Amino acid sequence: MSLMTRKNRFRNANFILSIDIGTTYTAASYCLVTPSIKESKFQEINRWPKQIHPDAKIPSVIYYDEGGLPRLHGAEVEDEESIIDAETNMWKKAQWWKMLLRPDYLSLPEGFSTAALPPLVTVEKALEDQLAYVLRNVESFIVMTYPEGNKVWQELYSSMVIVLTAPNVWDGRQQNRMREAAVKAGLIRPDRRNCVRFVSEGEAAIHYCIDNTPRQFIKIGGIALVCDIGGGTTDIGVYKMNNLAPIDLEEVSMSRSFLAGGAYVDYAVAEFLRKRLTGSKWGTEDDILRAIRTFERELKRRFTGHEEKYFLNLGGTNSNDESRGVVRGRLRITKAEIITLFEPSIKQIQEGLLEVLSTSKCSINAQQIFIVGGFAESTYVYSEITKSIKAYDIPICKPNDILSKAISHGGLRWHLDSGVQVRIAKLHYGAETTIPYKEDNIDMVGRKKFQNIQGEWSVRDAWKSIVPKHTRLRNEDEHKEYFHMYFEDNTDLEVELELYAYRLQEPPAFLKDKSRDEFLVYSILGANL
Repeated sequence: MSLMTRKNRFRNANFILSIDIGTTYTAASYCLVTPSIKESKFQEINRWPKQIHPDAKIPSVIYYDEGGLPRLHGAEVEDEESIIDAETNMWKKAQWWKMLLRPDYLSLPEGFSTAALPPLVTVEKALEDQLAYVLRNVESFIVMTYPEGNKVWQELYSSMVIVLTAPNVWDGRQQNRMREAAVKAGLIRPDRRNCVRFVSEGEAAIHYCIDNTPRQFIKIGGIALVCDIGGGTTDIGVYKMNNLAPIDLEEVSMSRSFLAGGAYVDYAVAEFLRKRLTGSKWGTEDDILRAIRTFERELKRRFTGHEEKYFLNLGGTNSNDESRGVVRGRLRITKAEIITLFEPSIKQIQEGLLEVLSTSKCSINAQQIFIVGGFAESTYVYSEITKSIKAYDIPICKPNDILSKAISHGGLRWHLDSGVQVRIAKLHYGAETTIPYKEDNIDMVGRKKFQNIQGEWSVRDAWKSIVPKHTRLRNEDEHKEYFHMYFEDNTDLEVELELYAYRLQEPPAFLKDKSRDEFLVYSILGANL
């Protein structure tokens, strides 16, 4: 390759950066798309500050100082020296903050509460800070990886397209907040905000699974179920595999998302250890936090459910405390106690899978079940989930490994191939309209009626569907309805029409209270008549 070619090879490159900010872990992957490269190579960012070994995942945890400035991110929060700095300076920990972005109607599991954000820090600020940290480390990775790395980065950054992942049921409100955080974090210039794209975690997961499963094990025309079991949410999608080259997928069942995953186990562990150790020799806040970290790093990951008891090293002393089950500085925890910590999330995941599999189209035609996500890396979790659906006799596989972050990789494949051609509407989409008054209609009792210009009695605020829930939506489809507006004079013909999304099973006849969380203002259309 000539010197001129080497210098110019990134000039026309498109730089695609996929970022998965999870409840418990964050990851980023990128690829370069150039005219000269036929097959784009995906590269995970696997060098982060304070990592002992290369890893694509870093904790989605941030420590803030009293001024609201981020001081520790990612692997730094697991480094003992950094933790001592945080404790000495009384920096505040922001953990599981992503759950504060969730739609209002998604209630947290009973007994679970997200860690309060530090003073001066909003959830948007935490997201902005995490994205800015990712950007700094992506730049560092590029600069270190390529010759003349600084020049390469400047060329790539100017053309960068961002893919952000989000749980299946997050809607336009969550995406708008994420887009604004990306702009403020410097990921993208304000005038290029449309270069931020969003993919559901379910669609990212199925694209990842296709990429990482030998073609002979994927049956064209068959149905595949993908279950992404993460830290805060579990996302399930069901797709018909129409083709693989190019990727052509058809969603055959409405995607699902619910709050179940590793974060809720971590929370239960913290509550369990506080109750068990408070008032003991290991009962200081620092001791308890150390025990929680040890459980999360070691016992949670190696628990299989085979042994009757397990020991958690509390550190610092070899003392005994039989009343608390401490033997030579190690806390004895029974299998039954640990199962209790895992059980609520596992049960919800099992029920979610069984609900999907109980639909006739899925249970009869499903050829494959893919399971991905960090929580499924637990041997115990994976075993319990697969046992619960064994009766369906559908092959199950887990194509990702513990160092990978499937969703960021899948986000890249989704951007390049956009393989889902048909989706199922998760919501009702419609708008307010005026309809003829009918005296015998119970829904119209007490409603104010008026005479239109034809002299007909009418009522306002009725719901009119444009796209009903469960409708099959093709990418190229158009859906239209006619709406009429009445004007008493022609002084102002600037009009706006609010489009609503409604999430429950059947929309109401009238929009009685549009402020309720069943309704979402999806878009506002304006026109000059």
